[in-house]
Amino acid sequence: MGKERQTNTSNAGYRFKAELPFAGRTLCFMKSVRLLSRGGAPCSAFQTAFRSASRGYASLSDRLYHELTTRSLPLTYDYLHPQPSHLLNLTLRDLLPSPPPVDTTLPSIRNPSPLPVGHHLIYFPPQVTLSQLLPDCTDTLHTPGEPFNRRLWAGGNLRLPAPSPSLDGSRAVCLESIRNVVVKGREGDEKVIVTIERRVGNAPEQESAEQTRKRIWTDNEADAGESSVIENRDLIFMRLKTSTQIEADKAQFGEPARIVKCMCAYNITSREKELKWKNTAPSDATFRHAIMPTKALLFRFSALTFNAHSIHLDKGYTQNEEGYRNLLVHGPLTLTLLLSVVQHHLGQLNLHIHAIEYKNIAPLFVEEKLVICGKPKNGTGAWDVWIEGANGGLAVRGTVRTKL
Repeated sequence: MGKERQTNTSNAGYRFKAELPFAGRTLCFMKSVRLLSRGGAPCSAFQTAFRSASRGYASLSDRLYHELTTRSLPLTYDYLHPQPSHLLNLTLRDLLPSPPPVDTTLPSIRNPSPLPVGHHLIYFPPQVTLSQLLPDCTDTLHTPGEPFNRRLWAGGNLRLPAPSPSLDGSRAVCLESIRNVVVKGREGDEKVIVTIERRVGNAPEQESAEQTRKRIWTDNEADAGESSVIENRDLIFMRLKTSTQIEADKAQFGEPARIVKCMCAYNITSREKELKWKNTAPSDATFRHAIMPTKALLFRFSALTFNAHSIHLDKGYTQNEEGYRNLLVHGPLTLTLLLSVVQHHLGQLNLHIHAIEYKNIAPLFVEEKLVICGKPKNGTGAWDVWIEGANGGLAVRGTVRTKL
């Protein structure tokens, strides 16, 4: 589809999906993958398949790029009823600045409201069966496969090229494609960064899936086509942690959250990189708003997004398998909170969010205060926005572009 390739040739190439001719060897292969992911040694049959499967690609990066960018993802349909957005508004009401009076009445589709900025995140959930979930309860739609079974939301961008769709119950579609794959890190400790593009548009009942793809998809990422929402998500996939790594993480519970070092995969300025490694937030915010994310908030957002990822719901799993001190705030929930607070402030200036680019730098945890901040860029019409974690360090950084 005319994709531009980003390469990383520092990694030796190998396949993890090699097919072995006999059941016994297949079992040995799967055991070896699990051993490797936990720091163990593979069996000889695996080593043979490993070397044989490596020959078709110059690097792991090349192989994963080919496999993932050619993966056909299903169209996700939804009806834009107001209830999901209404439930999200009720959930966020007590957390946002200057909340309006409580209105528990479901909005009418006869006099529909536009989809609020960021609320697209709770529509078009992954429509997968239980058997399509991994042990951590994430879906398999975008995963590179074994041994990269841990997933984190690294950041992304959002564009709103057309008027927001109305919540009138009309049929809409989300078309997903994997635009890019980059592998970073030394052999045996790679991180796979998968960039997913999501395009939202209307979907007439009589239109076929092929017709919808031709109408909404464009090879040129800058061309919005007939999309009303275009979102890119950068997901990082990593190996499972070893027991030694988990114990080392547990020993640091209570310390400030670690910076997500794989963010160095992106093109950032030296000043941005300096701020990231220091985990230092700017000190000259025009507005600041504090939020305390609760377990109830995380549960409700998981339910609204059909997301069963254990790191948001199961504290025991999060500590004992992922090495985090507490439940993590969802990447899309973080984005929703950021957009909601920023739009509230911009609305007082008769401005609206047109686009945002952002990067998640350090994790945010349940029951730990976060502070959403922003300031205008001099004379550009854009705003620097960021989120500070519980210790005041930088957790999220982004740029919002506005329109009247």
